[in-house]
Amino acid sequence: MEPRSMEYFCAQVQQKDVGGRLQVGQELLLYLGAPGAIPDLEEDLGRLGKTVDALTDWVGSSNYRVSLMGLEILSAFVDKLSTRFKSYVAMVIVALIDRMGDAKDKVRDEAQTLILKLMDQVAPPMYIWEQLASGFKHKNFRSREGVCLCLIETLNIFGAQPLVISKLVPHLCILFGDSNSQVRDAAILAVVEIYRHVGEKVRMDLYKRGIPPARLEMIFAKFDEVQSSGGMILSVCKDKSFDDEESVDGNRPSSAASAFKVPAPKTSGNPVNSARKPGSAGGPKVGAGASKEGGAGAVDEDDFIKAFTDVPSVQIYSSRELEETLNKIREILSDDKHDWDQRANALKKIRSLLVAGAAQYDCFFQHLRLLDGALKLSAKDLRSQVVREACITVAHLSTVLGNKFDHGAEAIVPTLFNLVPNSAKVMATSGCAAIRFIIRHTHVPRLIPLITSNCTSKSVPVRRRSFEFLDLLLQEWQTHSLERHAAVLVETIKKGIHDADAEARVEARKTYMGLRNHFPGEAETLYNSLEPSYQKSLQTYLKSSGSVASLPQSDRSSSSSQESLNRPFSSKWSTANPSTVAGRVSAGSSKASSLPGSLQRSRSDIDVNAAAGAKAHHAAGQSVRNGRLGAGALNPGSYASLGTASEDGKNYIFCRVRAKLSAPLAGMGNAKTDSRGRSRTKMVSQSQRMYCLSALLYLSLC
Repeated sequence: MEPRSMEYFCAQVQQKDVGGRLQVGQELLLYLGAPGAIPDLEEDLGRLGKTVDALTDWVGSSNYRVSLMGLEILSAFVDKLSTRFKSYVAMVIVALIDRMGDAKDKVRDEAQTLILKLMDQVAPPMYIWEQLASGFKHKNFRSREGVCLCLIETLNIFGAQPLVISKLVPHLCILFGDSNSQVRDAAILAVVEIYRHVGEKVRMDLYKRGIPPARLEMIFAKFDEVQSSGGMILSVCKDKSFDDEESVDGNRPSSAASAFKVPAPKTSGNPVNSARKPGSAGGPKVGAGASKEGGAGAVDEDDFIKAFTDVPSVQIYSSRELEETLNKIREILSDDKHDWDQRANALKKIRSLLVAGAAQYDCFFQHLRLLDGALKLSAKDLRSQVVREACITVAHLSTVLGNKFDHGAEAIVPTLFNLVPNSAKVMATSGCAAIRFIIRHTHVPRLIPLITSNCTSKSVPVRRRSFEFLDLLLQEWQTHSLERHAAVLVETIKKGIHDADAEARVEARKTYMGLRNHFPGEAETLYNSLEPSYQKSLQTYLKSSGSVASLPQSDRSSSSSQESLNRPFSSKWSTANPSTVAGRVSAGSSKASSLPGSLQRSRSDIDVNAAAGAKAHHAAGQSVRNGRLGAGALNPGSYASLGTASEDGKNYIFCRVRAKLSAPLAGMGNAKTDSRGRSRTKMVSQSQRMYCLSALLYLSLC
């Protein structure tokens, strides 16, 4: 039999005959077990993709033997390709979720085994769970149960460290009320397993989820039972627990405790890593609504979180019923003739549907698109209660749907910005809180221009808030989501640093620190393009936040050139008495000669290097006069080499000095305007001035 190739198997796996599939499946397993299979696999990635796609159909076959064969072959592909199989995960995972609901126990077990192998060999567990989360809403109850059981196995094998538990708990909370008792039991087992690894933070979070008291009491009783039996696994995360929001990796938190983050407002911008939302270590607080900064009547993100689930409970029995409900909601919200409390209740109804699991129905997303206009109209309403409910609903949609809410977020954000300068505190703070939720949970690059455009708004409050939102965005988002708009971010931050409002400038300096962590090269270029006064202000801010050490050395020295001039006068002119030298140099320094050396005021018009050169020339002149320095030891071009006794030499130097001083006088009338709009008349440059001072100093010594 001639040796088989990947081209042969790509054609053979397309067949539909059960017997043929089983036969070619055995041949393919033997081929994948051969040592030379990998080069042939990667020779044509398109062909490999077609093969994996066909095997995915095998997994979904109604014949359990074909399904098992497909799972076995995919497992062999994973063994061969390892991390290079990552691009096919999304293709395979849907079929695996379906197989976890198979009627055959063996098929369900093999599907779960392959999922765990993907976490171990192909991609981080959280990456797989981001693809797997849709299984919590699967129409087959066995699939929903299987996903819960798979989560338990994941925790037992990998622990809580690689997972962002806060993204999984809301799904389990929904399943607590599932119509199938097996699913309910599996969801409770999963949350108990999370409690074993994470601890009391889970109990605290469940209080906020709007779970019926009787069910909550039963779950807490299981928590207590686990704790009393000594079944807790908290050795990894016992020290800093959830007080520490930092993590070493954006996908892998530094402890199991920090992996569980309640979706509550963050109060500080902690660094994560260069790939994901870098902040400022030890930097100032974000001020993202941790307290009701607006005072009486204001709302914050804690209020939003409580309101997410503080809604009447509903049950969804079919897609048709859901569609009818959403159509009715849209009709009420689109017509402002309806009473305001009807509109507010309609917005609450959307949240009730979300809590009931509406997002697992395909028709929900179609109707959500149709609701964009109604939500915008509600956010513009004159009734503050309607605006508040609209903002809470938008924030809840963003929290539950994540990036799937991209279109709705893009449509509503401009309207939310219009609420920021509103004199009614409840409206202004509701708009701000909703924007923060969207920034945290819906990472869509199209939102960046919507935020940066408001950084140049005519409204001062809008500019201040916009830079605050931009700072939060730079902390929360991954670098790859920002790359397309890096130039816009740099230009916006530069304008913010030059903003006329002091508070807006402070917020812009905060965003610079986030920019530097994502794009250090662009941040350095931005820093170097600033005027010295703005560099100094930025440097002062970075020093106060403990981040100045990360500035380039050249930046730290160039932006603080005044420091070298603030040293005592005598340290620069140590070879002569200050008053004597000042008298020889001539006019303008009589005041300086009367002051002690340690109290000499720095001169911004004196170049430090030129002063050092004059000092060297002075020392050279003294050495020549004392006969200790020969002509051969003089530096080429030094004034001492001109001779000290020749009057012609002195006249020559005087002529050069006069020429240097008189040349710029012709241009004194030419005004020069700096970037601040101030006009200055050009006089004599520092190099020309110091040349003349050095020459006069030498002549006085002669």
